[in-house]
Amino acid sequence: MPALPAAFEARMQDQLGPDWAAFAEALNSPAPVSINYNRAKTEAPIYEGSPVLWNRTAQYLPERPSFTLDPHFHAGRYYVQEAGSMFLAYVVEQLRQEQDFSTALDLCGAPGGKTTVLLNALPDECIVVANEVIKSRYAILRENLAKWGRANVIATHADSERFSPLARWFDLVVVDAPCSGEGLFRKTPGATKEWNPENVALCESRQQNILDHTLPLIAPGGILIYSTCTYNEGENDDQVARILEKGGFETVSFDLPEDWGIMPTGLGYQFYPHRTRSEGFYLAVLRKEGKATNWSTKTPLRYFTKVPKATEQAALSWLDPEAQLNILTTPKGQLYAVPEGALPLLSILSQSLPRLDPGTPVGLMKGKHLIPDHALSLSLHLHPDTPVADLDKDTALDYLRKAALPARPGQKGWHLMRYDGWGIGWGKMLPNRVNNYFPNHLQVRMSLP
Repeated sequence: MPALPAAFEARMQDQLGPDWAAFAEALNSPAPVSINYNRAKTEAPIYEGSPVLWNRTAQYLPERPSFTLDPHFHAGRYYVQEAGSMFLAYVVEQLRQEQDFSTALDLCGAPGGKTTVLLNALPDECIVVANEVIKSRYAILRENLAKWGRANVIATHADSERFSPLARWFDLVVVDAPCSGEGLFRKTPGATKEWNPENVALCESRQQNILDHTLPLIAPGGILIYSTCTYNEGENDDQVARILEKGGFETVSFDLPEDWGIMPTGLGYQFYPHRTRSEGFYLAVLRKEGKATNWSTKTPLRYFTKVPKATEQAALSWLDPEAQLNILTTPKGQLYAVPEGALPLLSILSQSLPRLDPGTPVGLMKGKHLIPDHALSLSLHLHPDTPVADLDKDTALDYLRKAALPARPGQKGWHLMRYDGWGIGWGKMLPNRVNNYFPNHLQVRMSLP
């Protein structure tokens, strides 16, 4: 690892005292590899490994495999994620013992790790909004949400201030704030070159701005979870103290097993690589004062509209009837499958945000027939009678590379291309070939080692 910035090193020596030597040694050791399984797609671990203590669905791997060459990864059966950040799963699990959550917001959502943890940890009926302000990162967020396969999520692309019409709407808000990234020094050595005290101060200012826009969004009795991937108290406890000084919030604490190695800071919890198998993650939990109230709206949908009956029937024929999803369309004809419970929230979001993608993208109508969206192949809500083509690993990798596939006599029309029981995309069977509809921008270009 490159040399640590002198100012960072001096501050951490003061912060850690006698622990500094162990911390510095840990930064020069290999970073652990961990994944979080999609609870709806994986009943048993795919890999050999050991458990992540604070997340029931997570696992450390003994070494880093080639995830790109694993069809399970493309099917959305797991997400590659830093272990410390999955502490969110434990926190939500503990909170759910005392209260229910019907609406959640992941305000700084890309690339999607925290949102997938929420989708694993929250009830299926909870509507989760996952937001990202940077356009390129928003595209990545949408891809990872599609892999998770759930319709109870709304992806949004907006600055935090655009959410102001949703004051007091969310039972749970997660702010994994943009930060100086000190906790990534081991995992991303180049991050040390970007670190400087001026950038730390800029991050603190940005975090304050985001939190100022966030606090009004939380319903009375609701929860704010604030996190960073840094060690800096100015970006961590000091931000929490600032919220408490404003009034109206109180911190929530947990009794953690001592052998987990997670350090209480007074207002939150800090992960250090010499004490936990993780990087530098920080998390704090605050509860807003007051009693929860039920919110509803009569605001009409904007941009999204209900579809004609024939289009609705065509789209629903691809979906599991038990999911009871609504079909919406955009002016461009893109169809989405959305739970009934998402419509009130979607009504307000569609009035105030510049870009959002609700539920499961279903596809486009071409005449009387549906051209299915790639996201639909990954959905948990596909009709159980959807025609399938099961692939072995080599053929699945050929499919993911957009290679030509051998014809399948006797099969015709759209088929779900499936590996180990889970969809990875669409193929259209013709008499002498299979048309490969895997998206070009997701094409695997890596070869076997």
